[in-house]
Amino acid sequence: MTREELKEQIDELMQQYADEEIDGATYSQKMMELTTSAQNENDD
Repeated sequence: MTREELKEQIDELMQQYADEEIDGATYSQKMMELTTSAQNENDD
């Protein structure tokens, strides 16, 4: 995942939270998954 792809996914996640499509717990869980997967890809 490129930095730009990660930014797009984070922006989408923040928008879902702002629109109240997801709650705070879901938001934080998905944010952790995104950042962890991006870090793991960068470790390769």
